[in-house]
Amino acid sequence: MSLIAPGDHLVLFSVITGAAALGMWSEHKKWFGKVSGILVTVLLMSLLSMTSVVPPASSTKIHVPVYDLIFTYFVPLSIPMMLLGSNIMRTIREGGKLLIAYIIGAIGVVLGSFLAFSMIHLGPDSGPMAGVIASTLIGGSMNFIATGEALHITTHPLFSATIAVDNFAASLYILLLFALPGIKILARFFAKPKAENKVEAVVQEHDKSQPITMERIGLTLVIAAAIAASGAWLGDYLQAVFHTQMDLSILIITLISVLVANLFPKRLKPLEDTAFSVGLWMMYIFLAAIGAATNMADILDIGPAVLGFYLVILFFHLIFLVALAKIFKLDIYEVMISSAANVMGPSVAAPMAASLGQKKLITPGILVGILGYVIGTFIGVSIALALS
Repeated sequence: MSLIAPGDHLVLFSVITGAAALGMWSEHKKWFGKVSGILVTVLLMSLLSMTSVVPPASSTKIHVPVYDLIFTYFVPLSIPMMLLGSNIMRTIREGGKLLIAYIIGAIGVVLGSFLAFSMIHLGPDSGPMAGVIASTLIGGSMNFIATGEALHITTHPLFSATIAVDNFAASLYILLLFALPGIKILARFFAKPKAENKVEAVVQEHDKSQPITMERIGLTLVIAAAIAASGAWLGDYLQAVFHTQMDLSILIITLISVLVANLFPKRLKPLEDTAFSVGLWMMYIFLAAIGAATNMADILDIGPAVLGFYLVILFFHLIFLVALAKIFKLDIYEVMISSAANVMGPSVAAPMAASLGQKKLITPGILVGILGYVIGTFIGVSIALALS
């Protein structure tokens, strides 16, 4: 029996929100170096679950309404919020060579996933896990969670191990990217760096952040709920038609979110910052609940195999991208920034562009990273289906 009973709804929810807040705060404050806030949140809740402070989320013998609430509603609602800024036409229009490099890198992740699957066996769920890993390396944490939900493996030990490994593998990979300019043998693969990319990018009106207000929070929740409800209804209908166990509602919600974002980009622009912030908070809450279903002993047991899976994909992705750089006339900086957008998303690609002095690639780096949010889940699920 846990210290906090399954029926202590508000107490348990306060602990979960506290773990999520601590994770977000720790990432902002850099308390734990380069350890991501997501990992801090998951490990903290795992520790609380293993020490019987909170009830476990993985037990089939205990009914915990708070976990049910989070698992049922938080992902479907957060996906539309985080995709309101996914303006595909703007990405195509402004992405330039970085968009080409990003697409090549995404193809490298897909091919690398098949290679890793053939080399490293993760058990009967190797196929779904290959899809989950590919989805986060093409998109981000949102795609990681959405793909796991669609495939019903978010409470699997492999899923939790992947959260722990992702942070470590990505950090090593970013260090490798920064080392690329010093590897002289690779210079012949890259085009000459473009002088125009060093020019300071002009901040457009639509690039300016919008303040978060109560009205915007309310409107964001209404739009997200409407999209989630539509996607859930259509997803359930299609599941019955195609007789599949896969959660199609997650994919339909993603598709509707992208359609709405691209049909009404100007009207939704003022909501983007509010929607993304609230959506990210809900993702952290969901991951805190996942942490309560995680056993750290399982992570230590299967973590090395998952790390090997990651490294095979990452190295193939980089080799594939570098090999095609000469054909598509990509310079070293375009390869580095696009690869960072693949592996760690727009939040890393943008500051990397700035630190490399490629001022004109900051906005494209953000845009191609957001494109990953759009396509990551679909690609991840497709890989899982192909390998299952």
